[in-house]
Amino acid sequence: MFKRVPNAADPPDAQTPAIARHGAVHACESGVDDPSYRISTSLALALSRVLTRGLGETGYPSIELLGLTGVEVPTVVLHGSGTEMHNTGWIGPVSTPSTQEPSEALAAICTEEFPDWYGIETGTLVLDTVGLAAVPTSRLVVREGAPDAATLDSLLRTILTRNHNRNVPTLCQLLVRLAGTDQYQVTARVAELGVPCRPLGRYGLASSLASPAPCPIDRETPSEITSSRCLATDRWETSIESGHTRTPGLAASDGLTPASDAAVTALELRTSTHEFASLLAGTAGAEPYTSLGVAPTMTLSEPGLAALVDVTPHYESCDWPVAPSRFAPRFIRDTVHSDAAGTDNESVLAGPQRLMTLLGVQDGNSIPDFVDGWLSESGITHESVADRSRGDPHFRGHPHDPEGPVVVADPEADPTENILTSAGGLIMAANRARRSDAHLLVITPSEQTAEWARDVLTVPYLRRQGDTAQLYTVPMDIQTVQGDVVVAPRESDPVYWTVSDTGRRAVYQGDRCLASGPVTEPIASYAFEAPRVRKRDGSLYVMTPEGDVRKRFASAEALHAEYLGVPRPIMPVRPLFCTDVTVAARDGSSLREPPVPFGQFEGSDHQRRPEHYKRGLVEFIETYTRRTSTQPSADTSTAPRFVEQFRRWYDGHSTRSPPSRLRVADQIDQLRGRSEITDAGALTRHSWWTPADSLPLALAHGHADDTIVAADHPNTN
Repeated sequence: MFKRVPNAADPPDAQTPAIARHGAVHACESGVDDPSYRISTSLALALSRVLTRGLGETGYPSIELLGLTGVEVPTVVLHGSGTEMHNTGWIGPVSTPSTQEPSEALAAICTEEFPDWYGIETGTLVLDTVGLAAVPTSRLVVREGAPDAATLDSLLRTILTRNHNRNVPTLCQLLVRLAGTDQYQVTARVAELGVPCRPLGRYGLASSLASPAPCPIDRETPSEITSSRCLATDRWETSIESGHTRTPGLAASDGLTPASDAAVTALELRTSTHEFASLLAGTAGAEPYTSLGVAPTMTLSEPGLAALVDVTPHYESCDWPVAPSRFAPRFIRDTVHSDAAGTDNESVLAGPQRLMTLLGVQDGNSIPDFVDGWLSESGITHESVADRSRGDPHFRGHPHDPEGPVVVADPEADPTENILTSAGGLIMAANRARRSDAHLLVITPSEQTAEWARDVLTVPYLRRQGDTAQLYTVPMDIQTVQGDVVVAPRESDPVYWTVSDTGRRAVYQGDRCLASGPVTEPIASYAFEAPRVRKRDGSLYVMTPEGDVRKRFASAEALHAEYLGVPRPIMPVRPLFCTDVTVAARDGSSLREPPVPFGQFEGSDHQRRPEHYKRGLVEFIETYTRRTSTQPSADTSTAPRFVEQFRRWYDGHSTRSPPSRLRVADQIDQLRGRSEITDAGALTRHSWWTPADSLPLALAHGHADDTIVAADHPNTN
């Protein structure tokens, strides 16, 4: 699939847009300002002749027709290219061949074919202003046969009219190439710039299938023609889970067998990321369709082409902006060959402005700036969070939750940046989102970083050691009740925290236990057998647990050379974080949820469903629970909401339908041991590895109470 190039190091100026068509020809319709000059007949034949003559006379192997919403009304822009890509902006090819002479020839053809009342001008079309983050984009695909002219008649005109009546600015694209004598290969796309954000991640895809939004191409075409956004409809099914989650399940259409590669590809096309990027780039982008059993292009005769290009004149109005940083395209005029009668050309496509290439995702290069721009371009009402304490979100408001938290995470970022850099910090954010019943969106700078974040949230402890689990930490100071800061010798073994199956938290340096206590007590109350630092008279004193001075340091730098602060452990309040979290990575100018390796417990023979469920249950029980020997009536001897958690985990790791509660209970009965599923869906004789489900959030984060959370100070080691 087409991959967007990341933003350049230096923001471009007005003459170097990211997405542009240098040497474009604008055919401006008459009568926009003075209705007496309006033309009431279709100019489809004239526009068709412009395309066919342009391919035959200019030397262009490809001509692009853009029917787009201008300042208020639709207009037509044509662009020829000698390469596979029409974009001539800085996200385009390294070098772009000269387009001046053939573009003037194309303009001359337009002058000859269009009525005298039309205005013809050449210049640079700037598309940065419409936004670079993906919007719902539909590509016309053919299931069988070749569409005739009657099928395509006025298709784009109908779509533009319907969208303008709904005040949805629209960008229609046709890429036309010669395919033989009087035959033309056509790629057709429609991007809706004024509709809600396209689906993001598995959660958004499942929601979009459960409650599908109308697709402009599929709505207006017969069954043999459909859209790229609709190819997943008959390959996937959804079911709304009951209980504690609102999240739609997502499974391959029969629910019995793994999803095919084609089904996964079709699902990804539903996000529109590939098609919108290909539209902006001006490329055919047909690669994903080889396995989908549809034709991504049409081969049309001249009558078929004329029927499809019936887009001008068109006088229905539509208002911009559709989002805080999406505006009408701009046109940098080089030559005005003729003015449109009764129309100020600039009232249809306005000229350049100073900030037109510095909007949305173009603004700045830091990942928080990108996220802010992406949310704005996607039409998401959001707010930045000022004066963040550790675990607080960077923004509130995203596609899955109007007030949900958004955090930016990168373990390789500079710790001084305003970004989550530790696994413990990520779990703190997930804990807070879970306790506020919010959906968390985690955004990372790369797919590799997204996989790290997803691994942390899927198994929110570092490793298991016998009957304990090693916890993730955050670099925050631990203060004793006397106000001293607990430290450990830097040259000794690493310091780490564990939690036991009996609910005790302990910190070790190597094999030596420095402190321990129940998880129900704040860490500051633990008796630490470790040095601590006290500040007095401008100096830093390292003290023994008995209060004797071990060493004096004149500065924090000198202290840090020999001692490190004991980090604060973070206990997850859920055994795992799955459907209430979406992890997405920046992919050029858009966001993408990296694919999950769905076949991880498929086996080599794609075993039957009962065997598949059994393999999944064994892996889940081994990863998230431990055996207990107490009676099942005790809360500590059961894994509460086991069935719910397993079904949510299974839904995120398999493309088969999740099992019912009865099916899970039946599979548990077949496993060794005397465990069973209770009426409430708990698993007896097992407990979760991290016993923090009922803990107050402050204790899970190592505090005495929530009022201390805002007073955290960082550990600079």
